[in-house]
Amino acid sequence: MSYQADTASDEDERDWSEWGDDDDEEATKSLFSDTILPTAQQALAHDAREHGFDLRRFRSQNKLSDYDTVRCINYIRTEVAAGRLSAAALNEEKASERPWQSDQYMHPVLPDDPLLFYDFDDEAGTELDVAGPSSPAADHATIQNLRDENQALRNTLQQMSLLALPSELTSDQSAQLTDGKDPDWRSKWQRTAGAYWAQAEPNQLTSSQPDIHRSTHDATERINEAYFDSYGFFGIHREMISDKVRTEAYRDALQQNPSLLKGASVLDVGCGTGILSMFAAQGGASQVIGVDGSERIAGVAKRLVAANNLAAEQGGPISVVQGRLEQLAKLPVEKVDVIVSEWMGYALLFESMLDTVLYARDRWLKPGGAILPDLASLHMAAAGQGATGLTFWSSVYGFDYSLVQQELREDAHQTALLKDVSSQDMLSTSCQLRQLDIAHMTASDASFSTDFVLEPSPESCSGPQECHAFVLWFDTDFSSRFCKEHPVKLSTSPYTPQTHWCQTVLVLRKPILFGASKDESGTKVATAIEGRFSMARSNQHRGIDMSVEYTAQYSNGSYGPSDVQIFSMTMSS
Repeated sequence: MSYQADTASDEDERDWSEWGDDDDEEATKSLFSDTILPTAQQALAHDAREHGFDLRRFRSQNKLSDYDTVRCINYIRTEVAAGRLSAAALNEEKASERPWQSDQYMHPVLPDDPLLFYDFDDEAGTELDVAGPSSPAADHATIQNLRDENQALRNTLQQMSLLALPSELTSDQSAQLTDGKDPDWRSKWQRTAGAYWAQAEPNQLTSSQPDIHRSTHDATERINEAYFDSYGFFGIHREMISDKVRTEAYRDALQQNPSLLKGASVLDVGCGTGILSMFAAQGGASQVIGVDGSERIAGVAKRLVAANNLAAEQGGPISVVQGRLEQLAKLPVEKVDVIVSEWMGYALLFESMLDTVLYARDRWLKPGGAILPDLASLHMAAAGQGATGLTFWSSVYGFDYSLVQQELREDAHQTALLKDVSSQDMLSTSCQLRQLDIAHMTASDASFSTDFVLEPSPESCSGPQECHAFVLWFDTDFSSRFCKEHPVKLSTSPYTPQTHWCQTVLVLRKPILFGASKDESGTKVATAIEGRFSMARSNQHRGIDMSVEYTAQYSNGSYGPSDVQIFSMTMSS
């Protein structure tokens, strides 16, 4: 299995100013009809004249930030397309309700929607005049803040548009399509992703794209094949089995809870070499079915089970079935008492094997049956430069290698790193971002947004230190709900023994001076880092997308400038 974690590249300011100033060349679809206007400005005027909705006035009256405006545009397009919203109803929306606030509306509904890039700064200047007299310095500062926020928004939208590209474009073509080197990028987008630019008839937007759906299905199958093939080699199984934290947690849960396992039927989802199936047999299970999608490794598991005299054909409890669980018509048993699976990936949800576990739960688990582990939680904390692993390149055998360090650092601003992070590099208290109850959750619960606050750790960050990264890890629990005699926690925290999952490191574009005390030089020190973290399924099968919006909070209650970074963890097929 090959893992690729990346973010969309940041373009230089020149490129973005060129995109931002091309509104007069960008065809724009009305918010409320299929009418396409030559420019975003004309589309706004059309909607105000023909539909009675002026987005610029609505934005001003509701005091929408640039991020709110993006969400609002995507909300309108989504709801109008579904037939649930009209311009009249939108004008009656109460400002306090703000139904567009969900972060799901940060994802563009239309590829490269010019309204999302429309510069509302001129309108912002008008708002200052309407609000009443203020000092020129204050006006200038406010306008500059709005421009800074608008630039950050453009960077964010560019990243999101790249995340939406199909895999054919997110590899070697993506850089060409965004850095201006390929003047034919729009026609390539149309051929590959079915963008509406050249397909739209006058006053009509075409959404039928059968070729794209077929291409997406083929890409999904390629990724599935690569995923299962990757588990056909012994190296990855050695890595997992030799991970004592992981393997012994499962062993203890399966062998030290006799009230759960004795005489039970067990389904091992993604059984690999069969180690968990054999633990279940030792724990007293009367029937164990191991299922694996890799033809080679399922065959190995059958032979290993037989070599240990545990195969059903020998009178033992274990049967091994090869195939993708979702495609199996039946199993040797109608329903099972217990499902066990080691489904977790990097940052908990990479690889998306959780979907298969949830399918198994709904299809094969008896009512009231147990699922192991039954709880999973994702955590985050701030960390220093050591967590990035880049300090190695400062000096190599006495030679200055900082050039390599800088290049890797720039890449790391676009790439989620997998590192064994030392607890000594951690700077803040941890924040639980999400807890999943595997026994009751739905697949959609794995996509979420949540606010977070990170405060300096009294043990490791009493004085000012630079925060260079956010570190992610997960815990899973075999809780007392099912493991009554011996509950078990499997943690991948940097404060516990390391596992093969390591930690997932998100490197910040700019370090934040962070600590519980002031800097003697008078430099501002953040006493907290606040923000919002989001995780969602990637457009590429088995991948995940993460976004982090964050800002420093100072002791006087003021805030520093906010930043947004978007990371994608994908499998290469």
